[in-house]
Amino acid sequence: MDTQRQHPGVHAGGNVPGKPAGTSGVDAGSTAAARGGFLRNRAIVTAVDGGEPVCRVAERYGVSRQWAHELVRRWRREGEAGLLPRPRAARRIANRTDPALAARIVALRERLAGEGLDAGARSIAARLHREGVRPPAPSTIHRILRDAGLVAPEPRKRPRSSYVRFEAGLPNELWQSDFTHWPLTAVSDALVLSWLDDHSRYLLYTRAFASITMGTVEDSFLDACREHGVPAGILTDNGTVYTTRLVGAGPGHFQTTLALMGVRQHNGRPYHPQTQGKIERWHRTLKQWLAARPLAPSLDALNGQLDEFRRIYNEERPHRALDRRTPGEAYRARDKATPDPELAARAQADAGRRGPRTGGKPRHTPAHTHQAPDVDLPARTRRLDGNGTVKTRNIAGAPRTFTAGRANAGRPVILAIDHGQVTITDAGTGEILVDQPLDPTRNYQPIIPHPNRQP
Repeated sequence: MDTQRQHPGVHAGGNVPGKPAGTSGVDAGSTAAARGGFLRNRAIVTAVDGGEPVCRVAERYGVSRQWAHELVRRWRREGEAGLLPRPRAARRIANRTDPALAARIVALRERLAGEGLDAGARSIAARLHREGVRPPAPSTIHRILRDAGLVAPEPRKRPRSSYVRFEAGLPNELWQSDFTHWPLTAVSDALVLSWLDDHSRYLLYTRAFASITMGTVEDSFLDACREHGVPAGILTDNGTVYTTRLVGAGPGHFQTTLALMGVRQHNGRPYHPQTQGKIERWHRTLKQWLAARPLAPSLDALNGQLDEFRRIYNEERPHRALDRRTPGEAYRARDKATPDPELAARAQADAGRRGPRTGGKPRHTPAHTHQAPDVDLPARTRRLDGNGTVKTRNIAGAPRTFTAGRANAGRPVILAIDHGQVTITDAGTGEILVDQPLDPTRNYQPIIPHPNRQP
C-alpha cells in the first residue's frame, strides 16, 4: 500500500492539473536560471510533502530549513506559481523622493535660473530649508535636476579643499573694494564700484559711475562708513584710484584719509586677483543677475537695478560659505571691529609735523613731464596681439599703439581713456594692467617704469 501523501495541487509526477507535462506552470520565455530555480523549489516541496524530514531535504539542496518551510507555505497558498523565483528588488523604497517635492525642486531651479540667481543643488536645498521643507541631500537634488535635463555636464573642477581660504574674524574687520564694467544701451559702458565686508560678504555699497577716480573711491568709502561704521582695514588691488604706492609718488589723498581715520590699507599682489577673491566672486554673481534683465539705458536706471539686487543679495540670498545664512544675518550676528586708534594718532601727529600739504615734490619724478591732453575714448573690448599691444586709429590727432606687456599677449582687455588717462583692464578678471597718462608726443605708448614696482 502506498503511504505517500498527495497534495491536491500536485500529481505524483509534479505536474499542475490541466497543463502539459514538462511545462509545470513555467512560462516558456523564462530564462534558464529561472527554470532551474523553479525545478529545484518544486523538488524541495515534493520531498517535504512526501514525508521526508525538512532538515534532510534542506541539507541535500543546500538551503536553510526556514527557506524550505517558506517554499512549502507558498506552494500551499499559491500552487506552483508560488515556486517561481521572485525579483529581489525592494517592493517599496522607503526614502524615495516624493514626486511633489521633485516637481518643486525643478520649479525652483527654473525660477532661480530665470532670475539670474544661483540655482545649484546646495542653493536649492537652502531655499527649501527656508520654506520649512526638509530638503533631500544635494546629491539627490542634483540627480533630480539631471534626470529633468536641467544640468549640463561640465569638466571636473579643482576641489574646493585645495584652495587656501581667508576670512576676517569680525564684521568691519576688513572691507574689499573693486570696480567692474557693465554695458548700457544709450551711452558707453558704466563702471560699477562696490565695497564688500570680508567676514559676512555683506554688500556695503555699490554704485555705477561714468568714470572712477581716487576722489570717487574716497567719497564712496565715506558714504559706506556713514551707514555701517568705520572698518579696521580695507583690501584692494593696486589701481591708482586706490593707492599710489607703485607709481613712486607720495601717498594719495585717499591713503592719507585712511591713515587719519585709523584704517589699515592692504593691497593684493600685482597680477594676482585671487587675493580679492570675494569681491571678484561678487562681480560674477552681479553680472549673472544683470544678464537676466534688459540692459539699462542710463546710469540712473542701472543704479536702480543695483539697489534692487543689493537688497536681494544681502537679505534673501543664502550664502554657502555662511552656512546658508544671508550676508545680512551674518553681518548683524557679531560685534563689529573698529579702527586702530594708535594708527590714527600717529598719522595725525605726522600730518601736524609736516603742516598743510602744498603739493610738494613726490618721492619720484616720473619720466613723463608732458601735459596729458584732455581726450576721451569710450571703453571698448579689444584683444592684445602677440606683442601685448593694441592699436587705435586716431587718438589726439594721431594713431596710437598701447602696450600692456608681452606677458599679457592674447588677453581680451578693455581699453578706455578718461580725460587723457589711459587704462587697460583685463576683460575677464577686472585686473588693471595699465593706468597712466597719454603721451601726446609719441605714437607708441610704452608702460611707464616705476622704481617701486615689483619686477
